[in-house]
Amino acid sequence: MSEVIETSCSTCGTPSGSLDPSTKRIKLAMGIFSGVMLATGIILELLNVGIVPVYIVFLASALSAGRYVIPMGIKGIAKRRLDQHFLMAAASIGAMIIGAPAEGAAVMFLFYISILLEDRAEDRVREEIQSLIELEPPSVLAKIDGAEVCIAPTDVKTGDILIIRPGTRIGLDGTIVTGATTVDQAPITGESLPVPKSAGDQVFAGTINHEGYIEVEVTSESDETVLSKIIQLVEESRNNRAPTERAITRFSRIYTPIVLIVSILVGIVSLLLNMTVAQAAYRALTLLVVSCPCAFAVSIPVTMVSAIAGSARTGVLVKGAVHLEMASKTEIVAFDKTGTLTEGVLSVRDVCLHNNHTRGEILSVAASLETMSEHPIGRALVAATNQENLDIPLTTEFTAVPGRGVTGLINEDNFLVGNRRLLSEHDVPLQSTVDHNCGVGTMVYVAHKDEHFGTIILSDTLREKTKQAISHLKQMGIRTVMLTGDSENVAIEIAEEIGIDEYRAELLPHEKLEIVKDLKKSGVTLFVGDGINDTPALAEADVGIAMGAAASDAALESSDIALMKQDLTKVPELVMKARKTMKVVRQNVAASLIVKAGTGILAALGFLTLWMAIGIGDMGLTFAVIANALRLTRKK
Repeated sequence: MSEVIETSCSTCGTPSGSLDPSTKRIKLAMGIFSGVMLATGIILELLNVGIVPVYIVFLASALSAGRYVIPMGIKGIAKRRLDQHFLMAAASIGAMIIGAPAEGAAVMFLFYISILLEDRAEDRVREEIQSLIELEPPSVLAKIDGAEVCIAPTDVKTGDILIIRPGTRIGLDGTIVTGATTVDQAPITGESLPVPKSAGDQVFAGTINHEGYIEVEVTSESDETVLSKIIQLVEESRNNRAPTERAITRFSRIYTPIVLIVSILVGIVSLLLNMTVAQAAYRALTLLVVSCPCAFAVSIPVTMVSAIAGSARTGVLVKGAVHLEMASKTEIVAFDKTGTLTEGVLSVRDVCLHNNHTRGEILSVAASLETMSEHPIGRALVAATNQENLDIPLTTEFTAVPGRGVTGLINEDNFLVGNRRLLSEHDVPLQSTVDHNCGVGTMVYVAHKDEHFGTIILSDTLREKTKQAISHLKQMGIRTVMLTGDSENVAIEIAEEIGIDEYRAELLPHEKLEIVKDLKKSGVTLFVGDGINDTPALAEADVGIAMGAAASDAALESSDIALMKQDLTKVPELVMKARKTMKVVRQNVAASLIVKAGTGILAALGFLTLWMAIGIGDMGLTFAVIANALRLTRKK
């Protein structure tokens, strides 16, 4: 369905968080006016209309652009912190004083243009976050006292029933109680295809109902939905800065006063070289302008937040730039097995036949007894029997033996289904695995009286994209390790099947933690788990990634990065995006430093005018690094 119908009514307003357009219009108008005055002043100067009107026009240009620049520079002085606003205000005013009004106005105008560029870059980032906010519809249809009522999501309580018609966006998290449909969960999980949903299934706020009518019982209020938590964490991530970003901020605070001192020294040296006061001041002001640190100061936060906000829209929630930078350095990825590399659901892999009994006999007996059990093994046996369309005879006198298995009567005959210990306790002879190997996996033995019917081998099912994810990581030069509590035999088989580099088997939870600590000694280690049982290892790893976070509050809380969908290919994609992000950061920092150094030398030697300094060394460079950073927001 190409069109999403947003429910609305008179009681519901626009989504919160929208930007104030009046401020942006005023700032743009001031920039246009400044540019017009600058152009007018240049024309008047060429026409030789007189110094006074020319000064007045250039002053109007400088003051209109400086409306936002000069106050910031004064605030910086008051706080004993010199920044780029102070540098540009000083350069513009200085140029006016020494008789270069055109350059003074141009400095202020072009710097103001660079500010507008920064604002636009921030707008792009805010738009990414705003697009997440707008996923929650402004109103929802609720069933109250049998009637349909249009109300705001904030007025809906847990337990209320929402009416979701085809093509509308789901307003709150909940469970389907009536109807069936398919739901586009891409805004939350990043899934490309709609997911079938029916009664009892969970749905999330911000997702789109396709063709079916459903009624949903609300399980989370508006400020507790998965979507609201994603928005909150993305916004908080803006304050969780990366080490590189913090280093650049510290550098900028030291750099600006140094530039001011160097500019003064250049002016003094110029005077000693028999230049006039105006010439010496002009050269010093040029160096002041060209050395403004705004380009690399703004490009890194824009780069980081662009990457984080863009990732959230694809179902990968990064809780801060610090984790993105660390992920870019990943050398080892360790995986929990059950629930991460595998589905965490047992299925019948094979049936080993004994004493001339058939596969059908063995499965039917096992399913008959296990029908009355709630154990995961029992559900796997019943599912396999149903899949093969086998008859399941009736069991009587069913008994569950804790830690052993189950017993019961089928047609008055006694049957056993369980582990080796159960058969041993009932004196059922069992062939040694040395003489008869039934394979690797969870063994379930089926016996009748004192006769061993056969052995059912169950195994955990690999996730659909496990092999693909492991292969991509290895191609990237990353070492892969599997951690599991399963036996050595099971671990070997899984490791060989998926092509993982190493495995550690028969581990207790605290032993996984110790292994992660040990792996960190060999390189930056990323651990992927389900976010519930693996919380200690997730916390210990350099970067902890929780899978399936859309359905688990624990996963959202315990991890550094959360995959909203259980899709392992998101792991190599994340590492690649983190590397690309840091590559853009390095490009921007390198470009800024090289251009600043080159133009700074030229300015000190008198080869650059104020026009060229601001056009190339400030505005031009700022535009270039911001444009490079915003490549990360492009939709693929």
